[in-house]
Amino acid sequence: MELTIDYQPFAKQLEAHAKTEPIVAYFGGWGSGKTTWAIAESFRNTCYLPGIPGILCSPSFPVQRKTLYPTIVSLFPGAARWPRGREKAKDCLGPLAREWNAQDRVLTLDIGSPKTPASRGGTDWFFGSLDDPGSIEGGTYGWGIMDEARLSTHDAWRIFNSRIRDPRASVHRRSISTVPAMNWLYEELGKGLPGRAVVRASSRDNPHLPADYVDSLNLSDRMARAYLEGEFVILEGVVYFTYEPRIGASLLEMFPDQDAPTYAALDFGGRRPYFCIIQDRIVDGKEVEVIVEEVVGADTLEESHAYDCARMCADYGIIINDVFCDPAGKSRNAQTGISSIQCYERVLRSSGVLAGGMRYTTAPSDRHIPAGIEATRALFENHKGDRKLFVAKHLTEPKRTGQYPDGVVGIHGALMGYSYPKNKPGDPYPAKDNRTDHAVDALRYFVINRHGVMDAASVMDLNAGPTNTIMANHAWADPRDHPDNW
Repeated sequence: MELTIDYQPFAKQLEAHAKTEPIVAYFGGWGSGKTTWAIAESFRNTCYLPGIPGILCSPSFPVQRKTLYPTIVSLFPGAARWPRGREKAKDCLGPLAREWNAQDRVLTLDIGSPKTPASRGGTDWFFGSLDDPGSIEGGTYGWGIMDEARLSTHDAWRIFNSRIRDPRASVHRRSISTVPAMNWLYEELGKGLPGRAVVRASSRDNPHLPADYVDSLNLSDRMARAYLEGEFVILEGVVYFTYEPRIGASLLEMFPDQDAPTYAALDFGGRRPYFCIIQDRIVDGKEVEVIVEEVVGADTLEESHAYDCARMCADYGIIINDVFCDPAGKSRNAQTGISSIQCYERVLRSSGVLAGGMRYTTAPSDRHIPAGIEATRALFENHKGDRKLFVAKHLTEPKRTGQYPDGVVGIHGALMGYSYPKNKPGDPYPAKDNRTDHAVDALRYFVINRHGVMDAASVMDLNAGPTNTIMANHAWADPRDHPDNW
């Protein structure tokens, strides 16, 4: 019987398939065909080792439903959607599938061997979640794939690696597909250890991507090397390396304009609150955002700081559209008996300088600090050299910054000093020093609330499956179809 899948690999994918080492890592940018390569590896392993089970791992089951499941649907001949409820696997995933056990998350393929013929057993694909590494303990597999490995822990890798040991298998292939990160991945796969091969692929290597895909992304140059080129990137030193404090780069000769659309960014900061004014302005025919004024607090009560902010806005004749802040401000403040958000909103609104509201997001993806930092860095300068976020030059001058109390800085000092922790290369979380973090936290709240964070493109968009009349009804589209709810 001839077994085929709908897969047309490009050069980098073929290079990774051709590696003979037991551990092969396919490091690539977004849209470089990593997950598709991993599923193709699984299919090849099954054909080479029929009847011997393998394990397919993702950082979590929700990630798995958005990556592995739709990729399998797009590759398997005759597949229309992932099975749900009491539907038979063959009816949904085509003739390659024999059975789907939703409770145990095991997909059995109609591929067997003389010892384990398809009519009796077939080959099992076990699906594992690495957010709980212990959940994959106890199994024995002939091969395995680890998708989006940068989001998993070193312990997860060690357990995954230890389970690929079925004595019946003549080879024990481990296939890792991910954007590289300077964490355990570098220690295990970035140092040229024997028995381990690495292939790096760029997003540009994938001929199936839309022509404008790479240009549509908004990444800082350093992050573009990871998320587009598949390179290891060391995060160390100053966090906002795209901020270049000079005229012609990140600074503009600009002051508040009462007629410009105006927003505010606020970090409650305990007794060191920070507030800045950001305006939409036109520079060289393009709309940009400029931090034009700020109120730096030190050892002050929130209500007192709120009145200082209101007076500053009133002096300039500014009306704020919205204030972007941290949702942690919803909790009741011991100083005032009301929440921090209510305190500032009451003062700003009663002073006649707030037209909109206090805006914040509680979405975990938006509040993820590294994601918000990268979105902000890319506004200062993205991988194409475009700048959309600026600081008014007068906020950087010594006659202004010299007026701030000891131990606190404005936006310029914060951007210049906010750094990654020393002796922790690759740690994506900056050091908290209670000095530089308040101003940049406020700016990050503004960016994530107004612009959102950069997410990887949809797997279905980049690796679209065959067109059919029921493609919209994938199992993962309806919460009732979640295996936990069956």
